[in-house]
Amino acid sequence: MYKIADIQDYRMPKTAIAATSWLSGLTEIIEGRYQDEESVQRLLMLIAETTQLRNVSIAMPDSPSRFKAQYCSTGVSNGVYSFAVQHALCRQFESREWLVIKEGSERPEAVNPGSCSLTGQDRCLLVPLMLRQSVLAVLVMDLRGAQLDNLELSFVHCMGAQIAQILATQVVPNFKTLYARPYQRVQQDELGDINAAIEKCNGNKTMAAKVLGLTPRQLRYRLAKLSEDGDVELTH
Repeated sequence: MYKIADIQDYRMPKTAIAATSWLSGLTEIIEGRYQDEESVQRLLMLIAETTQLRNVSIAMPDSPSRFKAQYCSTGVSNGVYSFAVQHALCRQFESREWLVIKEGSERPEAVNPGSCSLTGQDRCLLVPLMLRQSVLAVLVMDLRGAQLDNLELSFVHCMGAQIAQILATQVVPNFKTLYARPYQRVQQDELGDINAAIEKCNGNKTMAAKVLGLTPRQLRYRLAKLSEDGDVELTH
């Protein structure tokens, strides 16, 4: 049997205390969620605070091959990324990989979040924010000068999933049910949701299709079908 003194001397590990702290913050944000944009910004600040990274942002599509920092922990809005990051983002929306850019290199490298160990040579980590196997946005984490021992990738993964959920419902309010079956019959009342998704994705129909749970070909078919069925205005 264990001695009473041994039991009393037991202390919770530091990692458990840290987890309790950020879980409390996450719960508060989700329970009090009202304005989606404000909730996304609060989640981003929680990530920055927990990882002790100063510059964490969310890259959103601005055009078919360009992305902007729509949310940023430094308070900058619509920030511009470097060529190396822009190149990595274009790759990431297709590959869905976690990518890292190292010091002295412009070429991103794929990493496995389950077994990855970041080093001082890593200057930027890019994490895809995914829902239904589609990349909605990318979490861009500036690692320069950071204590990477504080960076738990499982925490980043969890927070990224929460942000993806909010971003998806921001684009299409009834996202969870409307496109549960991608091959369902075209409905006339879909047009408003399709146009809203295209507008939110800054005219990028490929990204809008991913958000809606469709392939680009399925989206083109639906737009063509809706155009044939009536005199409707389509977003271009």
